[in-house]
Amino acid sequence: MECASLIWLDATVNASDGCLAIQKEFQSIMPQFYVFENISDCKEYIEEKSYYDRIFFIVSGRLGSNIVPHIHQYRQVFSIYVFCQDKRRHELWAKKYSKVRGVIVKLEVLINEIKSDYTKHRNCRLDEPFPITFYNPSDPVISKEFLYSEMLLDYILQMKSMPADKTDFIDGCLLGYCNTSDLSIVTEFQQEYGSGQSIRWYTRDSFLSRLLNKALSTMNLDVLFLCSFFIHDVQDRLVKQQCRSAIQVYHGQIMTSDELRLFREYIGQHFSINTFLWTTFNRKQAVSSLSQFPINEHLVRVLFEIHADPRANNRKSFAMITQLAYFPSEEQALFQFGCVFQLLNVHYDKGHSVWIVKIALTDVRHDYDQTSFLTRGEILTSMGKLDEAEKYYIRTLNDIPETHPDFARCHYLLGFLLFSKGDYELSSYWFHEVLKFFRADDLNLANSYYCIGCIYHKHVNHSQAIQYYEEALRTWQRISGHNEPIEMAECLNNMGCIYETDGSYSKALTCYQRELTIREKLKACLGKTYNNIGNIYFRLGEYNTALEHYTYAFSLKIKTLETNDVSLVKTLINIGLVYECDHNYQEALKAYQRAGFLLEKIAPSELNRDLDVKDAIQRILALLEADNHISNSRSSISVNKIV
Repeated sequence: MECASLIWLDATVNASDGCLAIQKEFQSIMPQFYVFENISDCKEYIEEKSYYDRIFFIVSGRLGSNIVPHIHQYRQVFSIYVFCQDKRRHELWAKKYSKVRGVIVKLEVLINEIKSDYTKHRNCRLDEPFPITFYNPSDPVISKEFLYSEMLLDYILQMKSMPADKTDFIDGCLLGYCNTSDLSIVTEFQQEYGSGQSIRWYTRDSFLSRLLNKALSTMNLDVLFLCSFFIHDVQDRLVKQQCRSAIQVYHGQIMTSDELRLFREYIGQHFSINTFLWTTFNRKQAVSSLSQFPINEHLVRVLFEIHADPRANNRKSFAMITQLAYFPSEEQALFQFGCVFQLLNVHYDKGHSVWIVKIALTDVRHDYDQTSFLTRGEILTSMGKLDEAEKYYIRTLNDIPETHPDFARCHYLLGFLLFSKGDYELSSYWFHEVLKFFRADDLNLANSYYCIGCIYHKHVNHSQAIQYYEEALRTWQRISGHNEPIEMAECLNNMGCIYETDGSYSKALTCYQRELTIREKLKACLGKTYNNIGNIYFRLGEYNTALEHYTYAFSLKIKTLETNDVSLVKTLINIGLVYECDHNYQEALKAYQRAGFLLEKIAPSELNRDLDVKDAIQRILALLEADNHISNSRSSISVNKIV
């Protein structure tokens, strides 16, 4: 929903009909209204709110003295109202906190105060979300976030609107708003909106701009998809009205000291503004509006001085919108979201108590400009933005026809993504769907069979898993011939694991040996396969052969793995087991102690419990004592150190 919300914390908030009647009055002020009876639930809710949210907080005097010190510093807490019976008493602590707008006894006064503050907050727009992403080539984390936001914003502009988007969006608003003023505006929009009115509606103080700005700030794809019809209308209007020459405009913004610090640190760097940027040509008016906005010790007034030349960025539009705006009283310009600027200078204007940030429109191009839309989804996945990637793929499937060359691959990537999220049921659905679309010579068909086999494997449906693994192998073999891909080795490994679990050791051995042949060609992860083959020989009682494979597996692993890799520990434990079964307790003890030494470096206690290295060492010590190979050694041998 919107950024602004109203919260009431009071132990008696639901105690009487009178309190419930007051709740209705509060709810008529803001569409998002929540009540809490205890501090812990309320504090948790506030802490979970977005940095871009703005909370108007009503609290009783008794609970306020406890919670306000803990939540006052949060950016999302905009204003606090102490609603109590003992004004003098609670003013003593409340005066210490700048966000406390008043200690109020009368309900009517409280309601009028909140309405006034809320109206001022909406009208000035100085404290609206201002999402920015810096680009710094020397910092891969920052640059990756910049790439992510730019890529996603570009996609939002390119995606098609669905016929039902506008209807679904309006229906959601009609359900979400409960006060008559907002509902009347939603109804007006439903009945009268046309594409030529997009700028007028964006510059109007209404649900539409508030919802859109919040969605852009938080990258809420669900809302942005539904708003795509309106986004395209605004974009089309900006393109038609595009400024043909350079302009100098201004934008006032309330920011935190930490936000300003970033601008002071990144002078000369580039950054994107990930929402529509509404500016004025009147510097004096911008400064005046800033000076009237109340601030506290955590906030600063910032004036952006913006030089924009259309030749600097031909991908993003900006236009004069004075005649299109809801209030065409002053010259205004609107910039498309995602515009990139270079930070030129930051200084403090003592005369007006305002920080001046000078920026210029520019552009930063990336390789993704040349990539397909599916590559963008893969980038989202690689960044861990799994929910966004899922929505991206689903929307893409709605945008493109079945005949599109990427239609089948989009199914596949969606299935793979859901598998990564652990949603095996939905993943299975998409992989089964994709079997209908991939050509018989497409390697992704084999990959899809393999992934379905993995899902059945996860569900311990071994017969179905083997069936799909075998189909994957046949498909890879038919397409690749003797150039077996690494996926074939992984598939054979999984089949070997199933046969080993089911006690079919000869079949397991065949799978592992076939896997080894492929991995030797590719020189990939040989140690794991030698270890697995050793497992089979161990289960067959062929200890010497098992030991040969385990020892060779360890020698390969020690060359290629980090010393804190648990795989090394497992192979040492296997070596110890072979020696133990062969009654060579001294060598078994050495292997177990070495495993224990490595395991202590890895450290997780649950891993220690799972692998039972200490128990194995104690067991061997007992056997050695029983065989009289050592005496009284328990106190002199440390179970945590290598001999």
